[in-house]
Amino acid sequence: MPNAGHVGRRYAAPGQVVDPERARAMARAIAGPDAPFEPEAVPPTYAAVYCLAPAFAQLFTDEEVGINLAGLIHGEQAFEWPARVRPGDTVDASAEIISVEDKRGMTFVTLAVEAVRPADGAVVCKGRSMMIVRGGGA
Repeated sequence: MPNAGHVGRRYAAPGQVVDPERARAMARAIAGPDAPFEPEAVPPTYAAVYCLAPAFAQLFTDEEVGINLAGLIHGEQAFEWPARVRPGDTVDASAEIISVEDKRGMTFVTLAVEAVRPADGAVVCKGRSMMIVRGGGA
């Protein structure tokens, strides 16, 4: 079960490629029957693919932290996009556990996430995600 001793633990997922076709497919799905507003742009929600998923996969398989996925609830998340990510970009994604709090029998785990384009050092996405693990805490 996550605890305060896990604060500061980092997960790195370098070399994430923003696949142009998958980004276009997501843009089309979001647009529905309308044409995408910017057909060649990467939708902001695509950050789940290049930033969240690769780093979270490491967190969720980290046996020392021991997050029980059956008890996991998505709490909240927020993102910023300081620089535009482009189709075909390669980015280095990372996540860091920044807080672990026990409240009412649940454990609240907050992570800071970031994706940086190494070609120019631009931060293309950063944010926070808070997850609630039921069955933990006091």
